[in-house]
Amino acid sequence: MSLLKNAAGQLVPVRESRRLTGTLASLASEVILNVDGDENALVHVIGSDFIGTIEFSASYDDTGANYHAVPAYPITNAAVGGTQPIAGRPLVADGLIAAHDVRAYAVPCGQFRRLRVRVTAYTSGNAQVAITSDANDSSHMSIAARPMTDIISTTAAVGAALTATLPAVSGLRHVLDFVRITRSATAALTAAATPVVITSGNLPGGFAMTMGQDAGGVGVDRELLMDFGGTGLSAIGVNVATTIVCPAYVGVVWRINVGYRLGL
Repeated sequence: MSLLKNAAGQLVPVRESRRLTGTLASLASEVILNVDGDENALVHVIGSDFIGTIEFSASYDDTGANYHAVPAYPITNAAVGGTQPIAGRPLVADGLIAAHDVRAYAVPCGQFRRLRVRVTAYTSGNAQVAITSDANDSSHMSIAARPMTDIISTTAAVGAALTATLPAVSGLRHVLDFVRITRSATAALTAAATPVVITSGNLPGGFAMTMGQDAGGVGVDRELLMDFGGTGLSAIGVNVATTIVCPAYVGVVWRINVGYRLGL
């Protein structure tokens, strides 16, 4: 415990961290830590034949009656057993199924009053949970950097329409870093006045991209790139698939690449 002095010259103890441990062994069992004033928390889970799903949620109110899902960032080099989480990709729930699953998660908790780890699906066993929170920056680089963690790359048959679908993720939305469209000509293309419109779903403002129907020779590619910078373009809906749609185009093979990450 450190000691500081306030404006009146009085010694004031400074809390360096909070820590709470508990056991999850049934549906709706939970471990809740008061994190008021803390910036980040580390959640460590050790399963003992635990088969079930744990959810991360937080409360802003004084009573702790209202909770909502929050992102937890897996620390992959601490994971043992089961399906290894993807580095840098946040999640709001995680399923543990192995006889001895070990997991660690970094959770930003600034402005939260309480942080909760709760069982939302349960089959058997138990899991020991330890939560530590403090006012320090997180050691997980993805919390500050928010890196791109996922990419969708898909192509179509000649002359066929193509849809790239970013799958829905429970409790989170897609944040797009870029959309790249490639039109490859498999036949000589004839120019036309009407442009080809590439549409989307679950993106703000009815996001669309336009490509002119110009004349082109066999084997010639044309690209469209939309880069959303460091902040990215946030999708509208949480737990909703996001789509980019290229229409049917005679003599053309479409390729869609979308880079994205997940957020609240």
